[in-house]
Amino acid sequence: MMIATLIAALFTATAPVAEPATQATSPVVTTPRVKRYCIVDRREGSRQRGKICRTRDEWRARGFDPVLVLARG
Repeated sequence: MMIATLIAALFTATAPVAEPATQATSPVVTTPRVKRYCIVDRREGSRQRGKICRTRDEWRARGFDPVLVLARG
């Protein structure tokens, strides 16, 4: 009898679950992806191949334009 009283008290003491309020969803602002150019660097005597990925501006700052090299292809 004591257990039934405790269970009944437990159910009456709990607050009813409220539905979550609907929030106005704001549009997600995404930044445009910057195209990256990757070059595979094969070093003589090494089994590992290094892959270097940079944007075109980063490559051009180093004196290399990947678009011109790819156009010669």
